[in-house]
Amino acid sequence: MRKSILSLVTIIMSVVFLTGCNSSEIKRIKEEKIDFDFAIATEMVKKKEELIIELSTKETISLKEFKEYEQVFSEDFGQYADVMLEMFIIFDSEKKTEADSFMIQDTFYPTLFHEGITVTDAFIEKTYYENEFFNETYLTIKQEYTGDDPKLQDWAREYIFTENDDGDWEIYGFAGEMNFVGERKE
Repeated sequence: MRKSILSLVTIIMSVVFLTGCNSSEIKRIKEEKIDFDFAIATEMVKKKEELIIELSTKETISLKEFKEYEQVFSEDFGQYADVMLEMFIIFDSEKKTEADSFMIQDTFYPTLFHEGITVTDAFIEKTYYENEFFNETYLTIKQEYTGDDPKLQDWAREYIFTENDDGDWEIYGFAGEMNFVGERKE
């Protein structure tokens, strides 16, 4: 009896595995790359980086200011809000000031507001599959340093966006070097 149950379980698992393997084959049928308007891309990035510039120029922020930044960063950076805030705010309780505020750490986050940083590419990538459920659309906005500072030579960062249900672009991820700790540049 035990042997037949084991055989039955093995057969069922094999069928599930083989069926799963067969159905997991997602066939890509088309890819396209569409240029995206540089002016719009630049404005999208500037809006996000204005927050970063504002926060990075402070030495401390109060708990009330932190809550305000937390809300605004959540709106602009979505799931990455905490990661972005942690680049600048020192959350270690030993570094918390007596006035119930947080120290801003010395970090340099290159932005379009810095000389030599520019949007060098902006495009939408669409991938279509046989099953439309798997279709993907991403907007990539690439920034690069085009100046003479040896510390920033070959620096690049990409903001990657996806389209939400309302047709607005939301942060999906990042690629490249985000910031330089201990090298604040105004």
